[in-house]
Amino acid sequence: GILMLQVILGGVVTIFRILMITKRWGGGEIFTMSANKGASEAEGRNAYCAACGIAEIDNILLNECNHCNSVRYCGVQCQKEHRPWHKEECKNRAAELRDELLFKQPESSHHGDCLPLSLDTRKATLFSCCSKVICDGCDYANQIREFEGSLQPKCLFCRLPRTLLSQEIELNLMRRVEAEDPVATSQMGEIHYDKGDYDGAFQYWTKAAG
Repeated sequence: GILMLQVILGGVVTIFRILMITKRWGGGEIFTMSANKGASEAEGRNAYCAACGIAEIDNILLNECNHCNSVRYCGVQCQKEHRPWHKEECKNRAAELRDELLFKQPESSHHGDCLPLSLDTRKATLFSCCSKVICDGCDYANQIREFEGSLQPKCLFCRLPRTLLSQEIELNLMRRVEAEDPVATSQMGEIHYDKGDYDGAFQYWTKAAG
């Protein structure tokens, strides 16, 4: 009697488990946790070409979309044909990946985190167009994003084209100085100090401190 009861209970448990991973009759609802459901859907979608639906089997290889990594294609033609339907999703996901890359904070240590910025100005970059300062790590991550996406280098804050020419940098800083920007004014003081113009540097630093 006990053996028969164990067999019956084992069968009930097995049936229950099957119901948990299959669709309900006529309803189409899956009895799984929402997190597992989302993961399963993502894995299932990446197992097939997003355009023609062919699976990755035998000698068929699928390649991820190089912008968002959220869908896969069996070839360039399928990717082009599917672009009108995928364009909006791709744009949104690519923006999310970019933000994750730019604003992901490192693990805390005795050296501190990315923010607040280091007191060592050599470890930070100043954008002359708007006088915003960013740590070199975040600046480097953005440069990688622009390089991989064949994008024009732009300021992360005001989105103006980025320049590395010293004359244009000083011109941008002078515009900010005229707008009474203390950061730009202090930076102009450093430029004059490096040129040996100590009086000019003192005047800019005094103005910036005031």
